[in-house]
Amino acid sequence: MTTDLQQLFSSAEAVLFDFDGPICSVFDGYPAPEITQELRHLASKVRHDLQNALEKPTSPHELLLVAASDPQLSALLERALQSAEMRAVRTALPTPGAAESLAACRERGKRVAIVSNNYAEAVTSYLMHAGLADLVAHVEGRNASDPTLMKPSPHLIERAAEALEVRATSCVFIGDQTSDMEAGRAAGCRTVGYANKPGKVDALAIAGADIVAETMTQVAAAIQ
Repeated sequence: MTTDLQQLFSSAEAVLFDFDGPICSVFDGYPAPEITQELRHLASKVRHDLQNALEKPTSPHELLLVAASDPQLSALLERALQSAEMRAVRTALPTPGAAESLAACRERGKRVAIVSNNYAEAVTSYLMHAGLADLVAHVEGRNASDPTLMKPSPHLIERAAEALEVRATSCVFIGDQTSDMEAGRAAGCRTVGYANKPGKVDALAIAGADIVAETMTQVAAAIQ
């Protein structure tokens, strides 16, 4: 697998990283289920008729999608989630091998972007605090006015490639969710699935990952 990973990265002009997972565990100190419940409670004060629908989402981003049809509610939840993510990144847990992967990209002359369903300012805040900002040329976070453009839509990847002035087809995208693999494939990227939890290897492969790695340390070694 190491050789395959090396070949994949050697032919890439740019490397795109998902944020939560490949770079850090965003919600390590402020759990996503807690944020989801807080957003659900906030939403229920505005739209009582959506209470049943609001009970189904299991993540903050899923909750945004439920609210997408109501611009006022969507904007309210977006602002609240932005604040929560800014708080969460202060206690985010760095992923072993992430910094080395970013540094290896710079050493090999490959441009880097973070492509995330998270709030772009939260991503940037984390990178600055972690001393990684100089290794990232661009951060593409979710569109605050249209949550339907989050991955698995290819929109964010396409925007990041445009910002880096490369073709999406010349990029490798690393993510830890099936939605990342779906977005990458839709954009025409080669994809690396980061299987950071049990059961993800098969799920990421089925979702279309070209290669699945179980650690970001493996990824860093392959880029070098």
